[in-house]
Amino acid sequence: MNGKFVNNSTSSTRKIFVILGLMLLFLLATSSAFAMKVPQGMDRCPSLDVCLQLLDKVVPANDDGEGSNSEVLAKDLLRFGDAAKRELLRRAVGTHPGWRNVASAILSEWPTWDASDVPALRKALRMDPGGWLARPLGRIATPEAIEALVEDLPRGENNQTDFALEQLGARAIPYLFPLLKNDKSAASASRVISAMNPFPVSYAAEWVAIASNPDQKIEERIAALRGIAALGPNAKPACANLHALLAAPESGIRREAGLALHAVHDPSVIVELAQHCQPKAEPFESIALDSLLCLRDIADFGTDGHEAGRYLLPFLDSKNGGERASGILTLGLIGYKDASPQIEAALKSPDWRIVNAAVWSLGWLGDRNVIEQLDGMASSYWLPDVRQNAARSAKTIRSSVGHLDTAEWKQMENGRLRDPFGFVVEGTSLRGPACKSDHWNWKGQSFKLSRPVGYASSLRFRRDPMFGELVGTDHGEWGGQLAWLPTKGKPEILVRDNVHGIQYESDDSVGAIAFFGLAHMSFDFGYALKLSLSEEGSWKIEEIARLPGEPVATTTIGPGLYAVKANGYVVVLSSKDGIIGLAACAANQ
Repeated sequence: MNGKFVNNSTSSTRKIFVILGLMLLFLLATSSAFAMKVPQGMDRCPSLDVCLQLLDKVVPANDDGEGSNSEVLAKDLLRFGDAAKRELLRRAVGTHPGWRNVASAILSEWPTWDASDVPALRKALRMDPGGWLARPLGRIATPEAIEALVEDLPRGENNQTDFALEQLGARAIPYLFPLLKNDKSAASASRVISAMNPFPVSYAAEWVAIASNPDQKIEERIAALRGIAALGPNAKPACANLHALLAAPESGIRREAGLALHAVHDPSVIVELAQHCQPKAEPFESIALDSLLCLRDIADFGTDGHEAGRYLLPFLDSKNGGERASGILTLGLIGYKDASPQIEAALKSPDWRIVNAAVWSLGWLGDRNVIEQLDGMASSYWLPDVRQNAARSAKTIRSSVGHLDTAEWKQMENGRLRDPFGFVVEGTSLRGPACKSDHWNWKGQSFKLSRPVGYASSLRFRRDPMFGELVGTDHGEWGGQLAWLPTKGKPEILVRDNVHGIQYESDDSVGAIAFFGLAHMSFDFGYALKLSLSEEGSWKIEEIARLPGEPVATTTIGPGLYAVKANGYVVVLSSKDGIIGLAACAANQ
């Protein structure tokens, strides 16, 4: 294998935020502000011409991609039969961009199609690759219709053509297979095959036979291996014979065989995957993306990935909390019990993500040594998520089953697969209770929180040796930074992340507590750093608290004592001891 099929990501967290921000802006820029309108009277207009005149008034000048209400409009026009269909087809290939989209969207809901319509639909799809008229072609499903869809497929991705071919399932495979031979079109065909439901697993054995036959043309064998990879773990039972191809004389066969075995989660590749998956994140890096990707990949092997465990042990010593938590989760999901003592020690971490990961991992491993410790956490840990999970793990370990079932992470929740790694970057799943008074109590002391004003915050120091100013910025998904601007000397960027507040630490000659984080799309994280300036003028930076989400308001409530609101909770933390509890709502204020 020689590492050639290992996916090594080099994207930084900042790049990911920028990309996600651009994606969001793109979606906002290209989405219609309003749904496609249904003109008043469409359901009772006396003739097709009158109906089309009504539509003329609401069809936009440009193609905005909007397709809502197309089903309603199709029903309104269906009473005019083939005449309406022909006119809409004419407009779908016309010179008016807005009408091309609207006509195509309506026709995508048209119920009556036959093979004679394929040429017209094919012409329209060529003018709008991946557009609405892929759907009727998928319903016609003649060889000519499927050929038209496959012809269109390499032009785009995740569009209506994808959807139509996915719905055809195994019927489309003979037409997609030739695309797998070509490096430029293989990704499109693989994408569609991997999304078919049900999976066309009946082809797995046939493709293994083609790939294993040295008398077949090499492009046929490579296409077969790519098809197997697209089927993923569903093809695993048929893939035992592929192991021999890892030593094939042809480099292309060796590479594609490795990729296929990787995709089907065959244990033969797990050691190399683990050797390439090592901790590398900086201590305060918000999302250890490279590690997260490779650890998720290994975790998907389940217990078939057991042999990776000894290579993943360095993650237990990572200085990055998210990276360490992801490593702990992976070791539990692959059933690597030899790591249990080190995972047990992680229950004492000040980072709630590491603790939560250990709670789950020890539950999957069925570690009876921690039952009493889990019981204690279930009643006293500061974060409700962790209390709840600790109680569940303890109860299940005590039961006749003896361990948590990892299979539940493959179940759907809120329309998507549950993600055991989600909380590492998404924050706590439970939100704190609402507090209408917005006043809080901590051991008899009542206080309010202050929210940042604008995109910057600062803290000024006027005592030797700290002459200067700490300045923090928050630009959301575009990133921020904390900088030291000394009265004398060069400015210095201390941390590259969004700053949500800065407070003096004890007194203004000692240092500061700075709060960082971001809540954007699927990311929601926060943390507090303690910053101290030495007499030599260098800053010492240490994390004192990992928050349950982005900090939105902060205050100092005593010497070295702070409160910060994140994900609905008001967390109380000490500059010496980290998080010491949650403040309660002062309802009577």
